Amino acid sequence: MNGLILVAGGKGQRFSGGKGKMELKVFKGLSLLDYWLVRLETLKGLFQDIVIVTDSPLLNSRDIKVAPPGDSRKKSVANGFYELAKVDKVLVHDGARPLATNVLFERVIAWLDTFPVVVPAIDVEDALRKKEGNSTVPVPRGGLIRVQTPQGFRYDALKAVLEAPHEDVDEASVAQQLGWEVHVVEGERKNLKVTFPEDIFLQEHMFRQIQGIGWDFHKFSENKPLFLGGVQIKDAEFGLESWTDGDVVIHAVADAFLSMLGQGDLGTLYPNNELWKGCPSTNILADVMERMRKKAIFVEKVTVLLLADKPKLKHWIEPITTNLSSLVSAPVQLSITRSEGIIGKDLDGMISLAFVNGVEVKR
Repeated sequence: MNGLILVAGGKGQRFSGGKGKMELKVFKGLSLLDYWLVRLETLKGLFQDIVIVTDSPLLNSRDIKVAPPGDSRKKSVANGFYELAKVDKVLVHDGARPLATNVLFERVIAWLDTFPVVVPAIDVEDALRKKEGNSTVPVPRGGLIRVQTPQGFRYDALKAVLEAPHEDVDEASVAQQLGWEVHVVEGERKNLKVTFPEDIFLQEHMFRQIQGIGWDFHKFSENKPLFLGGVQIKDAEFGLESWTDGDVVIHAVADAFLSMLGQGDLGTLYPNNELWKGCPSTNILADVMERMRKKAIFVEKVTVLLLADKPKLKHWIEPITTNLSSLVSAPVQLSITRSEGIIGKDLDGMISLAFVNGVEVKR
């Protein structure tokens, strides 16, 4: 069995002035912690137990093990370690290194069959100089390497490291002081660490921006209530004809999400059968949002244009946008306009057009 400790409790002094870089939503509107909550889903086949070391309240409602950070890296790792089940191999990874591939995790795990401690590293390609007084002198780079994470340990080796009084830059260094053999495997050039504000460019390798467009139309029906954006328009004298509740706004938004997903349209995925007969359109939207979650897509913004000659809806814009925003967890902009007789008469229904912007986590 394998366990993973994701260390995500640093203060990020150089990146955020001590505000905690893991929670800052500066990566396409998301945080490093948001990113890892998705990435960890792809690692569950490798790790039977995962602990995140963080004090973020964002994880309070999540079904995931959490350990509090300590006042040093070693204590933070120890807190995570003691939350783990008894596994054979443990990998410790910095949450500030979002681009470590699953292949790298697999490589470290595999070499733990042969060595008690395994660390990935890459060669130093830059020219190096060392400060000496007011001057500097060159330092030969031959034989120097840059150590990365994830660092791997057999369970007993890491337990010994954390119980020892020794302190060093990382757990592997302490392990070597204690006499454990440390084996170096090939790291990854793109496994960079978010350290400075300029490192925000890594978002281009973490996320992909995507868009979608959808629409829907329903005729008026005098025998149904009117729902728009999940809100019942109580002063309307009619509703919209539909197999469901006829929420033309939600239908257009859901259709736009499906366009973004590339998974078909509403009519194909939610046909006129008994399962969906008379159901709230919010149920359909919830199902589409679950499809988005499984594809690791986050919604950035939703823009809706509603073409409606009646009833008067201006005073309903705020309740509709507020409710729809809560349903999709993103800002919503709604514009309502009249047809102005462009087709020779008032519309006998409503037309809704939706544009959606999102980001997909690269795995």
